[in-house]
Amino acid sequence: MCTVSVVEVVFMTFQELQTGDYFRISGITTPYVYRKASDDSCSLNDTLQPIRSHTMVKKLTGTELIEFLGQQQPDSQPKRKPTIRLKSRPVTSREKAGVTKYGIIS
Repeated sequence: MCTVSVVEVVFMTFQELQTGDYFRISGITTPYVYRKASDDSCSLNDTLQPIRSHTMVKKLTGTELIEFLGQQQPDSQPKRKPTIRLKSRPVTSREKAGVTKYGIIS
């Protein structure tokens, strides 16, 4: 007995997506993944892009979304701030001894 898995590709218009849905634009060969930001714009790499409501799109499946978000993970981790080291000033002999020009530090 042979089983055949059928993958159904469903295209819809941008207007039919819900805000926050991830999708690809049909007919574009590069696999850019967009996210619906509002009724007339989407985001690509955190940059808003205008889009027509009748544009044909393909909503990402759960598996495709997991794969896409897994590829984005290294970039989403917080980057460490660089350590800034200030140049130290020379310490006078009075400060080493705990004496200031106003008296002894207790």
